[in-house]
Amino acid sequence: ATGLHRADHDWISPAQHIVQTDYDIWYVSNGAGSVRVNDSWHAFTAGDLITIQPGQVYQQERTDPSAPFESYFTHVLPFGRREPRCEAALSRIWPLRMSMLHRPEFGEAFRRLFEVYTTRRSGQSLALQGWALLLLDTIFDELRGVPMESPPKAWRNLLSAREYMEENYAWPLTLAEIAEDSRISVSHLSALFKRHLGCPPVEYLIRVRIREAKLLLARGERVKEVAERTGFSSQQYFSRQFRMRTGLTPSEFTSRHARMPGGGQ
Repeated sequence: ATGLHRADHDWISPAQHIVQTDYDIWYVSNGAGSVRVNDSWHAFTAGDLITIQPGQVYQQERTDPSAPFESYFTHVLPFGRREPRCEAALSRIWPLRMSMLHRPEFGEAFRRLFEVYTTRRSGQSLALQGWALLLLDTIFDELRGVPMESPPKAWRNLLSAREYMEENYAWPLTLAEIAEDSRISVSHLSALFKRHLGCPPVEYLIRVRIREAKLLLARGERVKEVAERTGFSSQQYFSRQFRMRTGLTPSEFTSRHARMPGGGQ
């Protein structure tokens, strides 16, 4: 199972007592908060990976009042089946929280995994398995201590800009507004996106809008309403951008990707 959780301001989940049976892995894409595992609270912030392992007791989670969080999650067994000896060895080196700020590709992989899971037609597709394996491979590299470059000094600015887009994609944003919120110049903003995310900020914003549009279309929302809710200036412009990036019109996408029971957000 894979999903996306968006917490609200001052949100606290109901108290529970769930003994984990697999690896519940979260990637915190925006905001901050904390989770209670085995009676202890653990704080997290954007860029963190949280893992609740088999046998641990998940109890509750809450937001930071000033920065409600957004997190992707997935449930996996790293070895594909129960392997008690391997799991015991893995649990000794796998912390509950680790920062993935220095791995800019990690968040994008989680977003792609969620997109593929939410819009799949049935079963476990090869694309779904591929993105899950890529995530696990990246995590295992981290656990093995494979050297990586330190986070660039401007990485926080990039995260801030990305977060601003993720939260405000439904509005007619300008590069100047995004750059001002992130406390950098427009030229620096563009350079950071091209270097670390592989595309200009305008393209990234369109991808965010298309991703959100897919989720709404998969739920059966009307094309006109989806265009309005995802920040496109017109239904025609939305349909053109959607087809350029998916190879399908919004209506064709809806007919092919009926929402799977129990999947998604």
